[in-house]
Amino acid sequence: MVYIPSSTYRVQLSHRFTLRDLKNIVPYLHNLGISTVYAAPFFTARPGSEHGYDVTDPHQLNPEVGTLEELQEIAEELKAHGMGWLQDIVPNHMAFHPNNAWLMDVLEKGQKSRYYTFFDVNFSHPDFKGQLMVPFLGEPLQNVLRQGQIKITFDEQGFRVNYFDNVYPVSIDSYTWLLEKVATGITSDQAKSRLTEQVQKLEALMAQDRLDPNDWLQAKKVLFEAVQEQPDLKQGIADALQGINDDRSTLQELLAQQYYILSHWQETEHKINYRRFFTVNDLICTAMERQEVFDHYHQFIKELCMRQLVQGLRVDHVDGLFDPDTYLERLRELAGEQVYLVVEKILEGEENMPDYWPIQGNSGYDFLAWVSNLYTDAEGEKKLTEIYRRLVPNAALDYEELVYEKKLLILENYMQGELQNLLRLLRDCALIPADDNNWHHALATLLASFPVYRIYGHTFPLPAAAMEVVDQAFAIAYEKAPEAKAELEHLRTLFESDAQDSEEKKREKLYFVMRSQQFTGPLAAKGVEDTTFYNYNRLLALNEVGNSPDVFHLDRRDFHERMQYRIQTYPHSINATATHDTKRGEGSRMRLQVLSELPEEWEKNAGEWLRRAQQYSQENSPTPNDLYFLLQTLLGVMPIDGKVDDTLVERVQEYLVKAFREAKVNTNWSEPNERYESATKDLVKKLLQEDEQFMASFRPFFQKAAHFGWIYSLCQTLLKTTCPGVPDVYQGCELWDFSLVDPDNRRPVDYEQRQQFLQEIKVNEQPAELLQQLLSSPTDARVKLYLLHQVLGLRKGLKALFDKGSYIPLQLTGAHSNNAMAFARHHEQDWCLVVVPRLLTNLISENELPLGEQVWGDTALQLPADAPKVWQHLFGGQIVEAKQTIPLADIFKTFPVALLTSPTR
Repeated sequence: MVYIPSSTYRVQLSHRFTLRDLKNIVPYLHNLGISTVYAAPFFTARPGSEHGYDVTDPHQLNPEVGTLEELQEIAEELKAHGMGWLQDIVPNHMAFHPNNAWLMDVLEKGQKSRYYTFFDVNFSHPDFKGQLMVPFLGEPLQNVLRQGQIKITFDEQGFRVNYFDNVYPVSIDSYTWLLEKVATGITSDQAKSRLTEQVQKLEALMAQDRLDPNDWLQAKKVLFEAVQEQPDLKQGIADALQGINDDRSTLQELLAQQYYILSHWQETEHKINYRRFFTVNDLICTAMERQEVFDHYHQFIKELCMRQLVQGLRVDHVDGLFDPDTYLERLRELAGEQVYLVVEKILEGEENMPDYWPIQGNSGYDFLAWVSNLYTDAEGEKKLTEIYRRLVPNAALDYEELVYEKKLLILENYMQGELQNLLRLLRDCALIPADDNNWHHALATLLASFPVYRIYGHTFPLPAAAMEVVDQAFAIAYEKAPEAKAELEHLRTLFESDAQDSEEKKREKLYFVMRSQQFTGPLAAKGVEDTTFYNYNRLLALNEVGNSPDVFHLDRRDFHERMQYRIQTYPHSINATATHDTKRGEGSRMRLQVLSELPEEWEKNAGEWLRRAQQYSQENSPTPNDLYFLLQTLLGVMPIDGKVDDTLVERVQEYLVKAFREAKVNTNWSEPNERYESATKDLVKKLLQEDEQFMASFRPFFQKAAHFGWIYSLCQTLLKTTCPGVPDVYQGCELWDFSLVDPDNRRPVDYEQRQQFLQEIKVNEQPAELLQQLLSSPTDARVKLYLLHQVLGLRKGLKALFDKGSYIPLQLTGAHSNNAMAFARHHEQDWCLVVVPRLLTNLISENELPLGEQVWGDTALQLPADAPKVWQHLFGGQIVEAKQTIPLADIFKTFPVALLTSPTR
């Protein structure tokens, strides 16, 4: 039977939060009601990694995180508590780093390396002559050589190329050349004889078709020991290396012999011969479609599953893989039917995941978007658009056009190498003519026109859902580039096989289709999430991973339909509301949604704040669009009590520098505009700490938005924990989450405080008094912790209800029926009702809670005909008797969200 968590808790394991630290909080997580620890990648990563996605060795635990024995101890403790472990894995890429032994083996041995085919490298790329691009020089190679920054050294690891902290092995074929240089400077016959002996041994090894890594390592060790035993030989090597390092032409001659070519990091923006993760040079992608690569990479992962140290796997960036369908089939077979499998998948608009994948679902970005859009007032869309137009006169308001422009920007300025590689593939396979003509433009247009991350399918004909996307992409492309219609029409033929096609041509077409999809995903991520999201600033709450600023609102009916569809397809998908990837905290988003209900107030205040900020105008001051972004950022990031300290100022300053570099308009990562960034930082400090009039104007509106924001945060939490799916709590988010994008959202969590709060809640035996106390002090967020603890405990007790229960939308009647949403979960004899308020700004003031008859009047909830007549509040324990309706005045009598169960079960 497959393991299904009742809830997960995501932890970012690193040298700052180790397995030992995790073990200390297991009792707390158990008491909170968590069933499953959900861990960031814990495999060996580059030194000091904060996130674990830069894996250097997937065959062992990161020693900075802990030991296998510590993991075993935690696994035993989790088992004793009836808990499990969900592990994030990273099959798409590894770190391009000297600690990556597999990759260094390729650099050292070339085709003789057993890992030669493990990485997604085009060794036949005409610009690299069989060498792998190593793009980590701070300047072009000639400049680096001129400055003497590259040195050849010799130690127990053999001859090595040193460039500051980067150390790369000298290729095996260079050893004879190097040792000949050494021999010319040695006069001792004994040393020469010993050297000749070593050369013969090395040449015998090099003659092998495949070199065992251990054999070569041992040979280098023997060579080093021989050198240490012979002072003349040792001095000869030192002299030879000194001569090479001092002679630029000789050093260049040696570098030309390597299986790799040292390059300036910016060269990858124009040409590249390996696939990388997005546009990150130091993450090199694997060729995971090869069976031998899959089998070797997953050895330790398989062991973790077989030993039941983990009960679930989360696959990072499944869209980067050449063939996700086959990969997931292989992973299911490797892990076993009992392992819970989810994938990280970004869905766009109405897109659904393939329903044939052998998985339990995805990591929850879609759920995050649905809840967010449910709490955006549809009435505010047009108003906020007009406000954005008025306050930011030059703002780009056509979102789809902006997305297209930014995708082209990324293609032309950051992924030109990838684009050229795809064109070369088409020409090499004779799928397009050899002449350039309009093909570059046509292919770029097509890639930028894909409305989703990618399509799936590994045989012709492609699935119907994939072809629907293909048709959408070409329809957009025809509109964007009518002058390339002929070329686009030809490209369209590549997505289907023709009866006249040879088997070879079918394979080549399919290879292009699948290959191209490894780049549409990164293009979408970089063009949309990492660029457009920092330019289109109408309502930042919607600029979120998995969401779209263009999807303003989701009505209750559509939300219900998504939940019912989820039950039919992936009922155990994760329900996330915050992740390590989110652009801002879950509490910040819900607070910013309030702007959609208060557009007029927002315009009045934002207009005044913009004018005030512009009083500090200086050369390189933030533009109106960036100022509008800044104001929403301040509104979302401040704690409920509105307190400003140096830490908050620094967090906002660092975040805005990152955000504006991502926007790529006034500054960027390649060429930072330090004056613009400095002016932005100065402005933040002035507004938050020096301009008392600004803060006096800002605080009243902030306090209003913050009040409704924390109520909506409770709604979001209740929906996450009761809707179909597995609720996930991102580390620390059991309290309010007003964090910013990473690294801000990976700050240390104060677990002592959380444990203390939970203990206080658990020992309080006066539910009515406790609720009143929690609601009267929202600043400390104990009210959210209380809600989580109560619902997670209920989920454990009624696991079948939440795992298998149906989802029944419920109707509301009365004057305020539009101001709440309700549904029931039902399985066999078990029932629960979930009711959450919405659109509250017209119902209550910022000093009130949505409680009682004076707020809800005649509004009532209609029950299903076969529903129980007696219900009990989870929050507070009161009993409610009903016939066919329950007044919302009774449902929201003492707490602003409601979960009722049938005590007669």
